[in-house]
Amino acid sequence: MLRSRAGRLYKGVAKASTTAPSLLFDSQITASTSYRHLTSSSAQPRPRHHPTSSASLATTALGQHLFGAAFHSDSYFSASQPDFFPPDKSQNTSSFNDITSPSQSERYLPPLLDIQLVAQNDAQQALFDTIQHLDADLSWHLYQQLGKARLSLPAPVIDLLITLQCRIPVRSTPHNIIDSPAAIRQVCDRALLLSRDKERCQAGSSAKPFSSANKHGLSTLSAALSLRLLYLLVVEEEQIAASRSPRPAPRRKHLCTILNALSTNIDAHPHFAEQHVDIKLRGRLAATLSRLGSTDAAFRQLQSLVHQASPSDQDLFIDPRPFDQLLSALARQKVPTSRRSEFLPSPLDLMPSTVDENQPILRALRLTLSAQVQASKANIHKCLQALDSATLWWLLPFELDGSPNGSGQLPDDRYPLKTKWHPWQSSADGHPISQDFLDSFAERVALVLAQRGTLQPALHIFDSLPTSTDSSDNELHPSTNVPDHDLFTVVLEQLAERMSSNTVADAPKSLDTHRGLSSDLHLAIKVYSIAHSIGVDLDSRINQAVIKAFSSCLPTAIVDLGPARARHTKFKSHIAQRNEQRGSRQALQIYLRRFTGMILAHDPDLSNGSLSFPAQATLLGLHMRTRDYTASKRLYQLIRLREPTRVLWSDDPQAGSLARSALHPLAAPDHSTFMWLFAESLRSAPKPFFALRLYLDWLASGNTLPSSLIAIFIQALLRAGHTTIAQRVFQELQEERVWLPARLARSLVASFAEAGYPDLAVEMACTAAQIAAATTSFQRPDADADRSSYDRDTWRLTSTLNLISIALDRSSRIPSQQHDADLHHKLLHLFDEFRLGLTHYLFGTLSLIKRDDAPQARITSQVTLQDVRMAYNAIVRVRLSAIMDGEQSLTSSGGQKPSMATSAVESSRSHIEVLFRELTDLGVEPDSDSWTLRLTTSLHACLEAPTRAKQQTRMDESLGLYEQASKQAYRKDGPLQPLVQGSSADRFNALTPIEEEPLQVRLHPAVVAALIDACRRCSRLESGLRVYQLHMRRSASHVQVEQARLMLLAALAEPQMWREELERLQSHDKFAFKFNERFVRQLEALSDATGPRSASSATR
Repeated sequence: MLRSRAGRLYKGVAKASTTAPSLLFDSQITASTSYRHLTSSSAQPRPRHHPTSSASLATTALGQHLFGAAFHSDSYFSASQPDFFPPDKSQNTSSFNDITSPSQSERYLPPLLDIQLVAQNDAQQALFDTIQHLDADLSWHLYQQLGKARLSLPAPVIDLLITLQCRIPVRSTPHNIIDSPAAIRQVCDRALLLSRDKERCQAGSSAKPFSSANKHGLSTLSAALSLRLLYLLVVEEEQIAASRSPRPAPRRKHLCTILNALSTNIDAHPHFAEQHVDIKLRGRLAATLSRLGSTDAAFRQLQSLVHQASPSDQDLFIDPRPFDQLLSALARQKVPTSRRSEFLPSPLDLMPSTVDENQPILRALRLTLSAQVQASKANIHKCLQALDSATLWWLLPFELDGSPNGSGQLPDDRYPLKTKWHPWQSSADGHPISQDFLDSFAERVALVLAQRGTLQPALHIFDSLPTSTDSSDNELHPSTNVPDHDLFTVVLEQLAERMSSNTVADAPKSLDTHRGLSSDLHLAIKVYSIAHSIGVDLDSRINQAVIKAFSSCLPTAIVDLGPARARHTKFKSHIAQRNEQRGSRQALQIYLRRFTGMILAHDPDLSNGSLSFPAQATLLGLHMRTRDYTASKRLYQLIRLREPTRVLWSDDPQAGSLARSALHPLAAPDHSTFMWLFAESLRSAPKPFFALRLYLDWLASGNTLPSSLIAIFIQALLRAGHTTIAQRVFQELQEERVWLPARLARSLVASFAEAGYPDLAVEMACTAAQIAAATTSFQRPDADADRSSYDRDTWRLTSTLNLISIALDRSSRIPSQQHDADLHHKLLHLFDEFRLGLTHYLFGTLSLIKRDDAPQARITSQVTLQDVRMAYNAIVRVRLSAIMDGEQSLTSSGGQKPSMATSAVESSRSHIEVLFRELTDLGVEPDSDSWTLRLTTSLHACLEAPTRAKQQTRMDESLGLYEQASKQAYRKDGPLQPLVQGSSADRFNALTPIEEEPLQVRLHPAVVAALIDACRRCSRLESGLRVYQLHMRRSASHVQVEQARLMLLAALAEPQMWREELERLQSHDKFAFKFNERFVRQLEALSDATGPRSASSATR
């Protein structure tokens, strides 16, 4: 068959072999020493050569190397690999390997003649003696020394000399290493010169170059000598062709004459030719003649080859390479005389004409098909391209069906085709072409016609496939008879080109154009679905053709094409709007999704090269134009996976972005399609991972997001915790001056602060407050301009203070391991800014109250108690964290605590007490966090006291703070009152009444447990029990408090008491505490250690 999945038309096209130098040379060629040592056994008549005789192989490595180099000629074949190499079934099968495999015996050696040699002089006697000793080289030299006297030798003597020269071994063996090409050239030159001398023509000119073949001289050679010389000439030409050496046309013609004469000599003896000339040698001779340009002689040799091959021998394989050489040579001969363009015009040249079946290309094609040779598709394609379209239609096994004007009607895709009887299906020589081969050949013809714009034959082949071609059927079963990949490729490319040319249309024909584009798109998807279902290789070329077809439908199917519509299409937007209302966009989306699904089914990650980057960009743009978010997201992720370093959204022409690389300007992903994809990614997914990927790619391309999308993006980032990316977005906010809602601003500040960027959080707070104040109206109908300006400034100040307090609170709650000196200084500086702003606010409010009446002196925007309390608690928390971290760093290297650490603790305690009093002076009651932090500071100072007396003093202060905190209450929130004269109690009484009840201060259980444990360490056991009793009156039981109490009971040297209490806690009904074994062992160790100490104290 001609059909083969291996190879494509645009790969591996066979090329003509170049010419080589002449056969004969003026200089003498000296043979190796082995030529002169022919034994008598080697001179015996050689048994009759049979084509199926096998060659013995060398067993040594050197022999294998030499055998591989001997008589090897790649140029015997086509320059490209054939489509099919048959397996070696047995040694009895006819294959080219049998004839080219190295052998220890020479091929086609002529038998020695048995003649009586009578010398006429001493020179002849010396020559005859040498001949009798079978010394070919010495006899040749003695023959040359005779000069003109050699022409007087009898013809049998010259025949014996020719036989002796032809029997010279020219094949390397492990025991006889020779230069095979030089040996072959020498034998051929000597034999041809002796043949010329045999005719007694041009006496005395034997030393001159042999310029042309003498037919009479060659015609007198015997069949055996002709066969040997023919074989050697073929091998020599193959070796010269393999070296691609240039050869003039006269020398090629000269060699053709010699080969034809020798072939005629052999064929003149049918019995000899039948026994000794096999089909492989005829194939090699035909290939040689084709390379030399003698196509008629090559055709006759192939005819003899086909006739010689037995049709009944099913194992016989006819090598396709001689046929490929003939087809390639015929195509090269036809091209210069043909009308040469990219493709011949079609259907302009389809007028009825008489087809000459005897033209060389048709004869060669028919012979190839009748021989059932696996010929190269590329060579057949070149031959078909050299024919006109009328001849191509004649070669098809089907014709038009339903044409109203009969056979004279030009082809049209609207008319179907029907099967017809073809003349090649019957043959007078008994070699008809099978229907299977004829159908395969029809595919090659349909391919050439499709390249010329006639798609009917190819579409008929697709429709006749034994599979369901319904475009809605996804369950197609693959067929064994699969058309070639090239046929699908050319058809889809022609459809895409036709659709692209139809987009240049006038307004009155726009509806017809849309219908035509829709019909062609449906046809393209149908052809692609067939190719996908039967397993055709869907490479980038096929996929790109379909993508171009999709792009041609955009102007008439989709309205929103951005500014590119006016630049790249003549179709009006109202036409596309009418089509889109009728479902054109949905139909295009369905086709695109189906097409992309078929691509990804074969290439899930686009790593097999099914789509080039321009095709990927165009397909992504098509999905985005049709508003298919799912497909757009999947394809974009694959593109980013395959192109991690490419700048996708740049406007730089040299960047190779999506827009610049697309195959069609209307299908290119541009700014408008990106904005749709980005907004859709924020709405469609709970986590903005894909939106974040888009945003980073957008920024990397040198672009900025519009203000309408930045706020939505910030909200999504804050919900997902992407604070680092929010910093970059914040820079965009500063440049674009985007207004943010209050909730969004607080969330943004909190996120920045929690990430350890309080300065950026405050910067964000100031920017947000400034932008909000600039875009908010504070004008009152009954107020002057100064009051409106004051309201604006106050609103901005209070908003900033609120956001700063949030930043301080969130930053102070960062784990101590993440604290560094830089963050500590930032927070201290930030608190100073807060105090300064709070001072401005309080004095401004007081001046306003003094100027206006009290009932009307209501501030539109006020700082709340919670804002002030959060800021002060945050800075106390920072100071306390600094104390603990600083002390740990100072004592980590050694066990001693330097005075520096003690002084730092005292300084920080004093500062925290000042802050606590300052908070109270502002009229803000400390809450539970405030008292917890103050007590924690006092306990830390107690435990770090340098002396025992100082420690007891600090312990008394801590117990006093605990009792004081247990009695305190506070109001959770409310407006901060301005500074007035009087005591703190007077300011508290002046506060605006709040409906909610005051909240009781509740210290954190961990601080209570730490206080009980500190009492144990300071030997204040009774005080520790009192702390526990006071805590249990107002709070529920807690595991840390209970553990501290158990340690206290163990320290009292009463083991029975703490054991009973431990069992009670572990078996409690409402809550059962679980203490690990390590804690129980600590209790036992502490009880054992305090027991002896208590006993010794009682003794004293």
